[in-house]
Amino acid sequence: MSRSFLIRGVSVCAVLALSCGLAPSAGADKYAAEFLKVGAGARALGMGGAFVALADDASSVYWNPAGLVSLVDTQVEAMHAEQFGDIVNYDFLAAGFPSSSLDERKSAIGVALVRLAVDDIPYTKDLEWEDFGLDGVQSTYDTGEGNGEWDPGERILLDEGKIVWKNNADMALFLSYATQLNERFRIGGTFKLVRQELMDNSSLGAGVDLGVIYSVNKSASLGAVLCDATTTQLVWDTGHHEFVAPTLRLGGQYTRSLGPLDGVVTGCLDLDVGFEKRRLASQFWAGPFTADLRAGLEYWVKRTVALRTGLDAGRFTAGAGARFSRFGFDYAFLSHNDLDNSHRVSASARF
Repeated sequence: MSRSFLIRGVSVCAVLALSCGLAPSAGADKYAAEFLKVGAGARALGMGGAFVALADDASSVYWNPAGLVSLVDTQVEAMHAEQFGDIVNYDFLAAGFPSSSLDERKSAIGVALVRLAVDDIPYTKDLEWEDFGLDGVQSTYDTGEGNGEWDPGERILLDEGKIVWKNNADMALFLSYATQLNERFRIGGTFKLVRQELMDNSSLGAGVDLGVIYSVNKSASLGAVLCDATTTQLVWDTGHHEFVAPTLRLGGQYTRSLGPLDGVVTGCLDLDVGFEKRRLASQFWAGPFTADLRAGLEYWVKRTVALRTGLDAGRFTAGAGARFSRFGFDYAFLSHNDLDNSHRVSASARF
């Protein structure tokens, strides 16, 4: 029986991979809706983002909707992060609601909201300037004078009344459903509604993620998620269209108990396979295919205090967490060689 389940698990992963490979990615934009790849939940991010097979909390809506079946109680989770010198704000809010059907198969629904924004941007389009040309002197009739365009050397007339403060915000709404097919198989799907704003323009789009988790035994599981399975299309009000190509996430996790302090240790390994030719932004590539490897380690002491570390595509991560009664708090540190290091804080509650 277990061999049959294993064959089915491998088959599902193969179908997901094949579907992703056949998806129309030729017209996809490399960095469309990039904010959807930031991650969610300080617990998962502290483990390098290796969470596809382990997903067992409200953040499963983002990482793998099939993981929602693991919820025993209703759970709410929120995360906040400030990046690049506090310029970029990133917020994640999710809730998972477990239920059971008449045949006692576990199922769950989930909802999440993601927002990445640069707030309070001064919009100076309506400011006036002295249209005196490159030399900045009136009536010399030099290049640029009186052309109706701002040229280097021309002085802007600062009028605070004409400065408008705007936000550049990207948002996504996730709606998920998951069910348990049998003791080993869990499947789930997420519908995503995406909206982006860039000063005076905006876009709207929708997509679907599909996920599966196969329990090898009580200690180990395998997971797979096909993100943007339908090649998510974003339509801008300018008439421009962007396409988000599918990404295949494959993962595995192994958990075991350790005698001292009633410890529990979990190791996770994920592989993200893309089809957008993002060579400069990926660890590995071959032709149109790119890949990033993520690894994470988590150690719980009496299921109360946790320490975490990981590698997110080669970048070091670390974190810690604590659980008190029905409340949880997590912290994650993410390093970056080229941009600023960032810190993520999240809190959760069970009802």
